Amino acid sequence: MNPTGDRFMPSLVLNQILKPKLSPNTYIMQQIVFSSLVFLFIWTGALRAQNVPFPQSNAVWKVSQTTIAGSIFGHTALCGDTILNGTNYSQVLDLQVDSALNIENTYFRGGLRSNGGVVRFLPSDGSSELLLYDFNLEVNDVIDLTEVFFGNIISRKVDSVRVELLAGKMRKVIYFEPGYQGAPVEYWIEGIGSSYGLLGRGSDPGADYGSDLLCFQHEEEYLNLTFIECFLPQLPAECGIVNAGKDVVANEPIRLTAQPNPAGPELRFSINQKQLPEACNLKIYAANGKLIDTIADAQPTMNLPSGLNLSPGFYIATLESERTERVLAHCTFVMGNP
Repeated sequence: MNPTGDRFMPSLVLNQILKPKLSPNTYIMQQIVFSSLVFLFIWTGALRAQNVPFPQSNAVWKVSQTTIAGSIFGHTALCGDTILNGTNYSQVLDLQVDSALNIENTYFRGGLRSNGGVVRFLPSDGSSELLLYDFNLEVNDVIDLTEVFFGNIISRKVDSVRVELLAGKMRKVIYFEPGYQGAPVEYWIEGIGSSYGLLGRGSDPGADYGSDLLCFQHEEEYLNLTFIECFLPQLPAECGIVNAGKDVVANEPIRLTAQPNPAGPELRFSINQKQLPEACNLKIYAANGKLIDTIADAQPTMNLPSGLNLSPGFYIATLESERTERVLAHCTFVMGNP
């Protein structure tokens, strides 16, 4: 199976390049060159990989994310390091960029560490560490993966394993059987990650979710899986610094609090950071899950709108991304009698 057939068609391209236009002798020579190139392409899988390690810092991935409103671009970076639960990790950051690809803000997603071809990820909420990649897999191996975004456990069976020249190095590429009939074929590239993006691995696309890796860069290594130029933001210099020292501390995940709690007529919401990672809405839900109100343009500190009169009872507040509607933080609070 050649899952990249829709993107890479070397035989077709070479055939067009070497199409006979000159003398018969020139045509024969071109056919020899063509056969040699095709032979090299076919036997690429027999060459040895370079055991490319996974990046620790100064790397960025660009993906196309499928949403109910259409496709949007997303950027994820490895930038510096941190200590979580006493273990050293690389920082995984979501990047918010403007139209000129200037980084406007970052959001800490968790920590990544790798050893011996195995890559692990610890989400920012402090839950258990997840197996992200295992580049030691071989044909017919089956691996169980926990989806980073949904928490579902899925099984993937290796369809084939090749060694291919990608981003300037011979890399092991693991192709998996489709997750369902008609699903695209996911493949993992050694030292880079999944064709679904760094954290999107294992999550087959649906009608309103999913992601595809467009391009990747780590220092001088650059991979473009599109037919056009794929531009990436310029990472700041500190993204290349790995301290790995005891003084390094983790960026805290966003926490939302309501004060006072239980509340009277006045209620204030606040987060534990100076600014929000992106444009957000604050939503108030009743205990039964019914949406009571949406407060647009949420701020790090804000009061419950004076016109919103909540009856005594239990409520839930969520801080949600305006762009993706992903819940970034939540809290519960109780409204007492006026």
